[in-house]
Amino acid sequence: MTGNEPHAAPRHAVAGTGTGIDVDAIARAVDHALTKGPTRPRRDVIDTGTNELIGHLRTLMAVEDYGYDQEGRGGVRALFRVAYRNLDLTVRPDGATSDAVAFTYWRMIASLTAAFRDLYVALPEEPAP
Repeated sequence: MTGNEPHAAPRHAVAGTGTGIDVDAIARAVDHALTKGPTRPRRDVIDTGTNELIGHLRTLMAVEDYGYDQEGRGGVRALFRVAYRNLDLTVRPDGATSDAVAFTYWRMIASLTAAFRDLYVALPEEPAP
């Protein structure tokens, strides 16, 4: 991805990494979680997908350009609060959690990741050096 495609993400860097975010990989992980199938996936698929999405969500949350501290950006602040609440280890599914609850959590994390991805993609591009 060169950054010139109409669907390309801005060339923002993730805090401390100096690299862009792979929006296509995020989209695939989100689509996998949110695609409706005839049956619920196996628990190992849910757990693997959840862990992948948590990684993507944390990466997206590390971007410092969302303007959450600016006036009129209360929705962004609320999104961060919800994401942090759902990433808390006390609410994350574990081995004792039912498959249905783990599946619901996976889809919640996918929705949050999609929301942060959309914020990221909407950021203006940084000027070229």
